[in-house]
Amino acid sequence: MTVGILAMGVVTPLGEDPVEVSKRAAAGESGVRPTPKLAELADDRAGWVEGPSLAGWLKRKKDARLLPRAAELALPAAGRALLGFTGDPESLAICVGVGREPPDEGDAEASLVAMEHEGRLDRARVGGVGRDLYPPLLPLRTLPNMVLAHVAIQHGIRGENGVWAGGPEAGEQALRAGIRLVREGRAPACLVGAACSAVDLASARDRLRLGLSGPPGEAAVFLLIGEGGRPVEGPAGQRERLRRAFGDCGPVEGQIGRAHV
Repeated sequence: MTVGILAMGVVTPLGEDPVEVSKRAAAGESGVRPTPKLAELADDRAGWVEGPSLAGWLKRKKDARLLPRAAELALPAAGRALLGFTGDPESLAICVGVGREPPDEGDAEASLVAMEHEGRLDRARVGGVGRDLYPPLLPLRTLPNMVLAHVAIQHGIRGENGVWAGGPEAGEQALRAGIRLVREGRAPACLVGAACSAVDLASARDRLRLGLSGPPGEAAVFLLIGEGGRPVEGPAGQRERLRRAFGDCGPVEGQIGRAHV
């Protein structure tokens, strides 16, 4: 069986139309520019997205407060990739590559300070005032599988699924897994995606610790793959071009860099 791309949705610093984004990136355009979120750093450049609009992609508006930034990018990209899908979403598989675990941007600081007593962690305070002050929604915004969870919930997907976290290889692993699921007949089609956002001070701190250089970025790409369609495996050389266009957006670079855009 030949597995190919049936549809695609993207949200990137260069726009949300896959063909237009590809043309702009090929022409050498870049979405890397100064961002207010990194204004305190010597280098405040990043590939960042204005928006995106979540209108039409959320079942309930109040769900927006549960979304990590990567999920905000993922929902429209996944929705557009699914527009032409006419099958039962409950049988659809979903494989997602995400960046490193989103850091705490200071939400838990009050809780952590309250747990300390005379320079040491006080166990009684951990289960008392520390617990009471800990933001209850913080884990929902930092767990790596939250992108998959929100996409699946909002779009009614109930098939086989998996999440891979890390750098560009996480996007490639999700893509390979999705191809395998379809080829083995375990799903009629698979929504394969990658989403990442590292455009904030907490992520900048973590990137410094990991020795990562160059402007960070944020983007999401989702491919609907199934029998037929256009080739999945594209030239790996696209990845450097995409990094110049989007900044370092980890698994998105690994996945879209292997797909013909």
